[in-house]
Amino acid sequence: MENKQLRTHVGKFEVVINPWENFGYFEHEDYGDEWGGGLWFEGKNLIDYDGVYELPSEVIAGIRELGYIVGKEFE
Repeated sequence: MENKQLRTHVGKFEVVINPWENFGYFEHEDYGDEWGGGLWFEGKNLIDYDGVYELPSEVIAGIRELGYIVGKEFE
């Protein structure tokens, strides 16, 4: 099986998840990593993030679009 990253665009954010590393990241298309950060998963569940104070709703939508779960504590 190929180690392939999952990626999507929602609004002005790109969301990328590497299922084999349980890690991902997000970046804003205009502001880059200034409005970006890391995403950590346990299985398909988001367990932590960094880079911004509040996880943008577009990023949450992108994570869910890729088949991952974002709990209410991150909304």
